[in-house]
Amino acid sequence: MVGCKQETPVNPEAVFNEVEKKFIAGDLPHAREQAQEAYQRFEGSRPDWAAAFRIELGKILIYQGQSSEALQVLQQPLPVQSNPESQARRNIFLSIAEARLGHPDKAEQALSEAERECPPGPLHAEIDSARGSIDLDREHLDDAEKEFQISLAGARQSDDRYLQTRALMNLGVVALQEEHYEDALTRFGDASTLARSLNAKLVLERAVGNLGWVYYRTGDFQRSLINSKEAVRQASELGSVRDQVIWLHSAGLSEYRLENLDAARSSYEQSLRLAQSIQNQGEIEDTHVYLGFLLLRSNKPDAAEVHIREANRIVGTRRYDRTGLRLMLLEALLSDKRVDRQAAIKTLLDLQEHASAAPSLLWEAESTLAHIYSDAGRQKDADQWFRRSIETFQHQRSSLTSVDSTLPFLENGTDLYNNYTEHLISEHKTEEALNVIDQSRAESLADGLHLARPAQEKLSKQLNAKSIAARLQATVLVYSLRPKTSYLWAITPTRQQFYTIAGSETILPQIQLQTKMILASKDLSSQPTAPGQSLYNELVKPAEGLIKKGSRVFIVGDDALSSLNFETLQTPGEGSHYWIEDVTITNAKSLQLLSLKGDAKSQFEDKRILLMGDPVYEKHPYAKLSNASTEITKIAGHFSVDHRTVLTGSQASPEAYQRIQAGDFAYIHFVAHATANMTIPLDSAVVLSSNHDDATVYKLYARDILRQNLHADLVTLSACYGSGLRNYSGEGLVGLAWAFLRAGSHHVIGAMWEVSDVSTPELMDHFYSELARGSEPDVALRSAKLSMVHSDGVFRKPLYWASFQLYSGA
Repeated sequence: MVGCKQETPVNPEAVFNEVEKKFIAGDLPHAREQAQEAYQRFEGSRPDWAAAFRIELGKILIYQGQSSEALQVLQQPLPVQSNPESQARRNIFLSIAEARLGHPDKAEQALSEAERECPPGPLHAEIDSARGSIDLDREHLDDAEKEFQISLAGARQSDDRYLQTRALMNLGVVALQEEHYEDALTRFGDASTLARSLNAKLVLERAVGNLGWVYYRTGDFQRSLINSKEAVRQASELGSVRDQVIWLHSAGLSEYRLENLDAARSSYEQSLRLAQSIQNQGEIEDTHVYLGFLLLRSNKPDAAEVHIREANRIVGTRRYDRTGLRLMLLEALLSDKRVDRQAAIKTLLDLQEHASAAPSLLWEAESTLAHIYSDAGRQKDADQWFRRSIETFQHQRSSLTSVDSTLPFLENGTDLYNNYTEHLISEHKTEEALNVIDQSRAESLADGLHLARPAQEKLSKQLNAKSIAARLQATVLVYSLRPKTSYLWAITPTRQQFYTIAGSETILPQIQLQTKMILASKDLSSQPTAPGQSLYNELVKPAEGLIKKGSRVFIVGDDALSSLNFETLQTPGEGSHYWIEDVTITNAKSLQLLSLKGDAKSQFEDKRILLMGDPVYEKHPYAKLSNASTEITKIAGHFSVDHRTVLTGSQASPEAYQRIQAGDFAYIHFVAHATANMTIPLDSAVVLSSNHDDATVYKLYARDILRQNLHADLVTLSACYGSGLRNYSGEGLVGLAWAFLRAGSHHVIGAMWEVSDVSTPELMDHFYSELARGSEPDVALRSAKLSMVHSDGVFRKPLYWASFQLYSGA
């Protein structure tokens, strides 16, 4: 007799919990497979549990973006004996699926049935969440905010932590749509913290992607692209097709703004294929609009029109939601491209009347109107709309308080300022153009120094550039690099002259070659075809007659010129030499800040110095600076004992800097390694000794520097890359030097590349000797550099002296 092995009964509740665990962990493919198997397993024996697994399957399909399949699963009626809670849950997810497929009336009907069926208890918070999601899809943002807040309160009351993470994430999306970016960042951060404790990978993936959207909206396109690509990868692994579509959109938009049009198109086309595969009409519509903008920019109006027609077919009567408004802007641009100005103007005027809740669309519409009026010869109207676009942009910028948000934000408005400048120059209003250019410079720096003014006041109040030059007893050179034609304003105490110069496509490659040759330790003075001569001819020669030998020159360059040390430019012809031999150069951020530049108020012997450096690097991957102690000893020797505070070795820690009241010193000098962070410049740092209470803390970050107000005449960073690596529109290089300027230092010396531990002590000793003789920082630094230029050894090469730049604050 052969025995039969009895099958072990399967506990449906345990299986359900396992499915839910996989779902929360973001393992959607396996959760879906297990839910499908369990539904089929229990369909005959336990119809109540089969119904629960079918509802769970529908939910998983929705999260994967498969709303059409979810609808098929959820539309099947539940068994007669199903409890009210199951009926309510089915209708909750049915409503979401209908909404995602563009059926708002059916979605509302299903949700109303869920509310009617739902017994008292925590499930009501799920209904509130679903209603919030539908309101969000409809762009009823006030209603969505209310519903998600109610859902969050209910989730907290029932201690449903996963629902709390979803509510916080959705509240972040509402804030993002309302263009309240810092609120969005806070909410996404709170959701991420809670999600990590639950290992809720799907929520964490959405946090990464949504942060990418925030970075995009605030102008940090590089950081947005990094986040968006990572979110696409995670969404693909988790099996969420809808999320892939959304993150491909933000990746494409970032590529578009970074001028990578082929990569942008690839992202959009991939997102369109995925959106069509899940029949998500909203995402399909968005993708058509994005492709329309890209093709129009690529001068393919007929191809763009195809996508406009497809988007219009989907948008229907939702003309004035955000996608509809974007579509209107695209239609206006197409009309303008085809020289149908009346149609373009009519569309844009209609758009701007309905776009008050979407400032970024509003300023785009206003700027486009200005362009069209300018092309039509209606200059007064053009001027009005250019000003309105800048005021709208600045009003939105003023809502931001975090330096992380304000720093990149000007990237969103660069075209507004540039277009208005071009308009004014075409009208021969070059002084007004200079004012507009200057208002776009160093705004975040001015915020930190509490110098910001309303946009309307800034545009109406003209700077007296000649009086600034007179007070400085200097020539000021203001540059604006553009494609094809760039601009230069040369300002002396008695004259202001405007010049057109070569375009950025000519100048930037020469700057790159100049830097490459310097870093290769070339002696540029012996190079007959050195780019320094060409750069001198392009950038200085036009205004040469206004610049006296031996005079001071302040360079107010845009971000494209931040990597160039003008001292290394070479005069042409016989007797060619570095420009530093003719003039004393300081780099300034804006005319506005220069207008506030004060004179030294005390003698050198009355000033105190804080010297920090020669740290202990035993436990860190940084080599000891063998000549750091020599540099510190030499500098300290220029100050009396009671006017110097020297922190070296283990005393030179971030904690010590924060404790020391750095604002009490006239001079601050660091001798240490430094790091420059390209992606997040405020994470650049001076590398010091470890804090006594925490060995892992040994970096003085740029963001920490901002926390302490300074009044120093000068901060010197005798460290590599103190100037930073990342350029921001209007701010130039942002790193440690920028942070010290924003904290209040009047001048900062920072290095643009690696500095020599051998030559630097010699240069700094000479520099402080000159300060002790009563020289100003610019004169003292030039004297120290010239001592190297005129030497016979290797230190005459720009590699050793040109890295250090002097930056002027307010």
